[in-house]
Amino acid sequence: MKGKTMNIFTNLVLPAFFGIIAAVIVFAALKGFPLPWIDTPRTSLIALLVVGLTMCVLGGLGQIGSNGRWDTPLAITGILLGCVILVIIVSALAGWKLPLIAGEIQAISALAVLLGVKFVLGTASYFFHWL
Repeated sequence: MKGKTMNIFTNLVLPAFFGIIAAVIVFAALKGFPLPWIDTPRTSLIALLVVGLTMCVLGGLGQIGSNGRWDTPLAITGILLGCVILVIIVSALAGWKLPLIAGEIQAISALAVLLGVKFVLGTASYFFHWL
């Protein structure tokens, strides 16, 4: 029986491309540079949500779902990080105050760190998909 193979373009190159886009969005939001259609911290959060979900589907959950490896340590860590990222985005958009995140700029800073960690985890899961 032939197993499912992992495509390097969809599982590694496209998430890396979207990771660069997310880094540009974070940099522009923290430095105050307006991008086309992304000129406020709120629109930056929404753009990071869309880009992050795209990266997750292509490189994260897409890999996990195609391999059926939902119980691996990398998958569980990635899912938990994704939940924390979603809580931060929703709370910042709703205006809720989290313990260390009082506003949208702090939320973008926290997202930069968490998205970076999740990106490294997704890349590691591509190379160590046998774990």
